[in-house]
Amino acid sequence: MFNKIFSLLLITILLFAGCKGPQPQAEDVVTDSNQVELNSIQMHQITMDTATIQEEKADLALSGRITFDLDYLSPIFSFVSGTVMKVAVSQGDYVKKGQTLAVLKSADVSNYQGQYAVAEGQLKTASRNLDIAKELYKTKVYSDKDVMQAQNDYKSAVAALKTVETYLKTYKVTGTDTNATYTITSPIDGYVVSKNIVEGMNVRVDNTNPLFTVSYLKTVWVAANVYENDIPQIAVGDSADITTVAYPDKKIKGTIFKIANMLDSSANSMQARIVLDNSAGLLKAGMFANVTVHLDKHKRAITIHKEALVFYNNDYYVMVFKGDHKFEKRKVTIEGTNELSAYITKGLEKNEIVVCKNSLYVYGQ
Repeated sequence: MFNKIFSLLLITILLFAGCKGPQPQAEDVVTDSNQVELNSIQMHQITMDTATIQEEKADLALSGRITFDLDYLSPIFSFVSGTVMKVAVSQGDYVKKGQTLAVLKSADVSNYQGQYAVAEGQLKTASRNLDIAKELYKTKVYSDKDVMQAQNDYKSAVAALKTVETYLKTYKVTGTDTNATYTITSPIDGYVVSKNIVEGMNVRVDNTNPLFTVSYLKTVWVAANVYENDIPQIAVGDSADITTVAYPDKKIKGTIFKIANMLDSSANSMQARIVLDNSAGLLKAGMFANVTVHLDKHKRAITIHKEALVFYNNDYYVMVFKGDHKFEKRKVTIEGTNELSAYITKGLEKNEIVVCKNSLYVYGQ
């Protein structure tokens, strides 16, 4: 009896389970990867900005180097050959115009000083002969021809002495100074930025390397490299901000003064020159410079805060507010940026609201 009852219960249970049939599977939840929803706490961590239409004032980032102001750069050579007796300055020294830089013992100077002594003696003789000729002419001993010859000899002696004096003035020595020395002086006020001379060195007049280079460092140049595709964007007169590795927090303002007419084929760029005031003496030739040129395009475009942009996988995105804590990831095309703003050509409309603070945080949600 027990086995019969157990069998009936088992059959009933199996039949009841079979009636329930297969259990329905939970439907997959379909989500939009471009949609983001924030909670109330997260909403307090962001700031939003409204897209407006403004005139474009984009920036162009260039690299360059500080160079000497070549309009105030003076390479100094020796006009004579000789041996260096004294070097009076070192590289980096500040010198005044006319200050002695070095002194040479020169056979060339000695030669011209000897020529001066001869020419001076010849002039004295010619002058004395002219006086005698004039006196003898009065006594009818000399004829007109004799006096004329004496006058011509005198004029030739004067000319010869002036020629030698001109050479001596070029070398800044006088005929009365017979020590055969030549003094190299600075032609301008400035700093000795290079020095290629030491005591005991033999100097040749045909040396192509300057012995000294003196530069007026109150102004310097920035040679900025402009790549070929950026050439149409810049113009003489564009304002620029310059920073250096040495002084990254110091922004120096300048203006594009000149743009080269030749392209450096090896670098595929040409140079734009910016003249900077360097009264404080902070800028040194050879320093690397970051140059930001401010471009005024005189056209209007959709404008948002630069911090609203999210750069991902070589594209730019913004987070567009859709209301009720919801945001949309939107790909945009930009034409340019400056320190504060970005200019949008595609993907955003006027008056749309975007996240401008912590936009990357929202994008990652």
